[in-house]
Amino acid sequence: MNFIIEKDMLNIAQAPLVKSQFIIAHEAGNPNNTGEDSLANEISYMKRNWQHAFVSHWVGGGGRIVQIARTGYTQWGAGPKANPYAFAQVELARTRVGSTFQKDYAAYVWLLRQLAAEAGIPFILNSDQPTGIKTHSWISRNIGGTDHVDPDAYLARWGISMKEFKTDIEAPINDSSKPRYLLHLVVRGDTLWSLSQKNKTTVAALKKLNGLTSDLIITGQILKLRQI
Repeated sequence: MNFIIEKDMLNIAQAPLVKSQFIIAHEAGNPNNTGEDSLANEISYMKRNWQHAFVSHWVGGGGRIVQIARTGYTQWGAGPKANPYAFAQVELARTRVGSTFQKDYAAYVWLLRQLAAEAGIPFILNSDQPTGIKTHSWISRNIGGTDHVDPDAYLARWGISMKEFKTDIEAPINDSSKPRYLLHLVVRGDTLWSLSQKNKTTVAALKKLNGLTSDLIITGQILKLRQI
């Protein structure tokens, strides 16, 4: 499965990296922001307070991915010792809804792997190697300059151990012979008709591709738009 990466970029200068070694996995750590708007709230807060901390991507809201800063340049999310070596840093917004978490987690794992692939970084979680995908907690334990221990506890709250997280991150790449699709995360105001017009297809084709029996689509639903 592929996901759409939305862009809502900060208009700021980012310093070059010393070296591209890590993709860093975070979670928001805000127990007071778990509602339907948690992703929007977190992005809004970070964009207002980027002088203190910012990352390249956010995940939340039922599988949405939003990029707010450039990859391959320094972000301020994991302390001064790790930041100059992180190609990308990804935050996971919190939710209190299990179905939302499942979609968020799938997008989170996909994005971490996607960014690693773009940077030529191996799909290895928290190994002793000086490169790979690292949790913020691993950075705290092994590099320093920060004392955060995310995303371990939040994932565990939803039944995802670090062992399972590692398995998901390190899973073999899907068979390339399987069909791949351009996907769209349905947002408020979308209809099958509007999506068909934007993507030069028909309502009937979209319904057939997605196995729909009616014209009803709901916010947060992921639709196949066309095979790629």
